[in-house]
Amino acid sequence: MNGDFKFHDSDFLTAMKLKRAVTVAVKESGVDITSIDLDNLKLASINAIGQMVLAADSSEQVEKAVFVCLKRCLYNGEKITPETFEPIEARKDYYEIIIECLQGNLSPFFEPLFLKLKKLLGQPKIAAQK
Repeated sequence: MNGDFKFHDSDFLTAMKLKRAVTVAVKESGVDITSIDLDNLKLASINAIGQMVLAADSSEQVEKAVFVCLKRCLYNGEKITPETFEPIEARKDYYEIIIECLQGNLSPFFEPLFLKLKKLLGQPKIAAQK
């Protein structure tokens, strides 16, 4: 990273808006999330994850929600706004900052959910069927 980034998690309601924006973007993209197996990444899983990333990255609602979350974060000692990324050098840090913001604000929601679903549903085993 070229600059100094300090992450600070968002308040609950702001993080919920981000979660909703990402969920809507992924849902509207039509990605088949059932093809994703995080324990055994194959081409189908990688393609689906890539589609989800592109759906979130191209969503104006996700972008707006991310920048609201970034108001609590600092880049080179300054609050982050879209203008933060006007200098070309700062743009090199854009995705690293966005990913850290998404991970820091969304993982508290999704990690326990995925663990619970995995436990409830069990990991489907692919067996040769004849």
